[in-house]
This record gives sequence, structure tokens and C-alpha cells, in this order.
Amino acid sequence: MTEWGTNPFPLCLLGLSLAFPNRIFMKISQVLLLLLIFLCSSFVFAQADFKADWKKADPIPPESIVDMMEKVGTHRQFLSKATLAHDTLQQLYGWMYLFYDHINAGDYPTAARCLLEAENLSKASGNPGWQGWVLHRKGILSLRLSRYEAALEEYKTAAALCGEGHDSLCVAESLEQASAMSRQLGDFESAERYFEIAMPLIEKYGGEAQLGAALNNFGITKSTQERPLEAIPYFERSIAIYHRLGKHKEEAKGLNNLADAYRHLKLFDKAEDIAQQCVSMNQEHQIHENLITNYSLLQTIAAERGNYEVAYEYLGKYFLLKDSLIGEDTKQKIAELEVKYQSQQKELELEKSKSALETTKRSLERRTAYIFIGLLLAAAGLWRWRLQTRHIQLELSRNQENLSNMTRILMEKNRQLVELKEQVSGQSTHAGAASTPDDFEENLYKQHILTDEDWASFKVYFERAYPGYMQRLRNTYPTLSDAEERLFLIIKLNLNTKEAASMLGISAVSVKKTRNRLRKRLELGEDTGLEDFIHSF
Repeated sequence: MTEWGTNPFPLCLLGLSLAFPNRIFMKISQVLLLLLIFLCSSFVFAQADFKADWKKADPIPPESIVDMMEKVGTHRQFLSKATLAHDTLQQLYGWMYLFYDHINAGDYPTAARCLLEAENLSKASGNPGWQGWVLHRKGILSLRLSRYEAALEEYKTAAALCGEGHDSLCVAESLEQASAMSRQLGDFESAERYFEIAMPLIEKYGGEAQLGAALNNFGITKSTQERPLEAIPYFERSIAIYHRLGKHKEEAKGLNNLADAYRHLKLFDKAEDIAQQCVSMNQEHQIHENLITNYSLLQTIAAERGNYEVAYEYLGKYFLLKDSLIGEDTKQKIAELEVKYQSQQKELELEKSKSALETTKRSLERRTAYIFIGLLLAAAGLWRWRLQTRHIQLELSRNQENLSNMTRILMEKNRQLVELKEQVSGQSTHAGAASTPDDFEENLYKQHILTDEDWASFKVYFERAYPGYMQRLRNTYPTLSDAEERLFLIIKLNLNTKEAASMLGISAVSVKKTRNRLRKRLELGEDTGLEDFIHSF
């Protein structure tokens, strides 16, 4: 059997793929590299599983709830023991534990330093599997920093090294991430090629959760390519896996992606049914961050169907839930601070027997904690107040903009009505029609080109921009006709006679007649201007 551990061919191919800028050579080298990785990982030999061994050696069990500082302290002790024992593998584990501690805390500079130490150890060992596993984590750091091209090259090189080290799971994970990076960079051909090689390795050596994630990611790749029909089977398979595993959060995300794929296919009923299923699942399991995505999708579906009122309702739910989650996050942080403070209080009770200097010191720490919590609460309250004020202002501005847009649409529609009227009137004149202009205008108005639905939509937007205004008008003047009420609202929007005529689809003379009837209905004196009265109402 070939000794893959001493075979330099993978690294030669990798050098070829990186050294030649020519696109043809790059494609050839990538294909050869991927083929060799696949062959390396498919032969029957003793498989390495660096990730499983690394997890098993972790002194902190995965299910443990431990804060950042305690994790770092425990892992530093692990690293110190490994260093004293001159155990290279254990040292490598230690540095990688610390890397994850810091990257999860968002401390990327410290995470990069830990990764550099791990990389030096892996290179000194001469073990290609260790080097590939560390390089895969460099790809994770590059991804966090949005350096997608660097991450892609790191994942490709990691796959080659892991293949040489007989770690098929590492190969599969690296290629699956290379597929995601290629998708991010718009190279969908490479994304599909990497995924096709990674998939059988994930199915053979990975767990079901990894398989579900890979299927979901590749479904997203297909959707990004605007190929939703091809994406659907991947989403469905991923959803089935997560359902079997009882991973409700991941299952709901997959369902949301599936609903979005049906939306792209214009199958809005099916898309909405699946999205509503997502909402029910997330509400049942209290996965509120998923609900934000669900409401956003439902809003998009309703808007694309032309149901803007429903779209507006889902948009409201989206912002309400988003604001609520921000508030809950603030409360959680405050609660954590209070727990820490209570812990400090217990420590003070145990140290009451210490000297007066120690007592004074602890008292000062307590006062500092009170001040800090007070300032934090004040800052949180101020931030919340500013957020709510801004939200109200944005909502009012949005409603006024919607009303303006609706008014513009109706004016345009009725401008076309007037043009049609003039055309038909001209034809009637040539034909010697006997009907009067008023009769013609009345007949044309009855054609319902300006529909009741148009005015219903207009009133909805008007009510949102001026809450309670229409109800107050109807309570004060219950005998107003529909035409008089419409003119009242149009004058409220500062439209002149010509604009009002365009809006209502009638002549300026008819508008003046309606104005006179409206003045009488409102019982206005000669000294009272109609516009002034309406604007002050």
C-alpha cells in the first residue's frame, strides 16, 4: 500500500494551484488536488480523528455552563501541565482550547496569537494531519474577519494536509467550508465541485448534525444561484435529519430556507404555509431569534403577492420582536451583573474577620459595584427611551410617506381617467352625441375606474398617518356623503382644486360644486374659509 504520510504529491499539487495565476492551470490543479484528496480519504487505512480526540481531552465537558474567565483559567492550567510534560499533542490541544475561548468572546487578536502558537507546534511535529487541522481553524478566524479569499485558500490547503494525514472528517469539513467560501465569492462552479467531494466523506465519517448543516449550506448555495428547485431537496433532507435529532432551532431554520425557496418559485401559498409552520415551532420552543427571520420572510411574501396591509402587519411584528429581544438581552446582562454582585457579597460575609483595612477595601468595592450598576441601569434606560423615540418617529415618517405614495398613485390613475374622458368626449362630439357633459361625467364615474378598493386603501393609509382623524370627522358630521368626505380629506392634504380634480377623476367645475355643498354641510359662515376650517379641525 502507498505510504500517504510520506507522499509529497498533495503538497506539490497545492503549490501548483497557488503558484500559477493562469485560470486554466488553476482549474486543472484544483481538479487534480480534489481528486487526490478524495482518493487519499477513500482508501482503507487507519483513520485519524483529531477533532474527536481533542474534544475527549477537554477538561471542561461540552454541557458545562462556565463563564469566559473560568474557561480560560482551566485551559491555561491544562496547557501548563502539557508544557511541563513536554507533550506536544497536549500542548497543541491546549492552545486550540484557548483559541476557541477567545474567538467566542470576540477577542480576535488573542485568538490569533493562540493559533500562531498551535501552528508552530504542528509544523515542528511534521504531522500533516495536525497542520491541516490547525489551518482549518485559521480559515475560521479569516471567516470571522470577513477575509473570504484568505479563508478559501486556508481551507483548500487544510483539506490537502488532512488528506495526507488520513483525517477524512477534517478533509470533509475543510472542503465543505471551501464550498461555502466559493459561494460567498460568487464562484458557484467551484462551490459545487468542493461540495460533491465533501459530501460522501461527511456521510461516512461525520455525524448527522454535520451532515444536516452541510446539506442546509449547499441548499443556500443553490438558492443564491437562483436555482430554488434544486435547493429544495437539500433543505428537505436537512430538515428531516434535524427533526430526527430533536434540534428544533436548526430544523426551523431549514424550514424557513425551504419556504424562501418556494417563494422564489412564486408558490406563495406553499411558502406561506411552511413559514407559518416555522412560526408555530419557534413559538412553541421559544426560539425568538428565529421568529424575527420568519416575520421578515412572511412580510416579503405578502408584499410580493400585493397584500401590502398584511405585509405591514408582519413588518410591525418584526420590529416589535426585534426591540423586545434587545430589551431582554439588556435585562439578562443586568441580571448577570446582579448575580456577580451577590457573589461578591457572600465573599465579604466570609471575610468579616479580616483586618479593618480589608473591610474598608471590600466596602469600597461594594460601593463601586452599586455605582456601576446604577450607571448601567441609567444608560440602559436612556438607550431604550432613545430607541423607542426613534422607532415612533420612523413609523410616523413611514406612514406619511405611504400616504403620499398612495395619493400619487390615485392622482395618476385618475389623470388617466380624465384623458379617457376627453378622448371619448371628442369621439362623441364628432358622432353628434346628444348627451350632456354632466351625463357623460356621471356615466364615466359609474364605470368604477376609481374603485372602492382604491379609496379603502387610501383611508387605511390616511388613518395611519392621522390616527383617529376620520372617526372624529364622522362623529362630528355624520351626514357627510362619500364625495364630501373624500374632498374633506383631500383638502386636509393641501391639494389644490386642480390636484383634487385629478385625484377624484372629475372636472374642476365639479370640485367647486362639491366644495359649495361641503360648506353648506359644515354650516360655515361667509367669513370662514373652507381650507382654514379643515386644517384646524
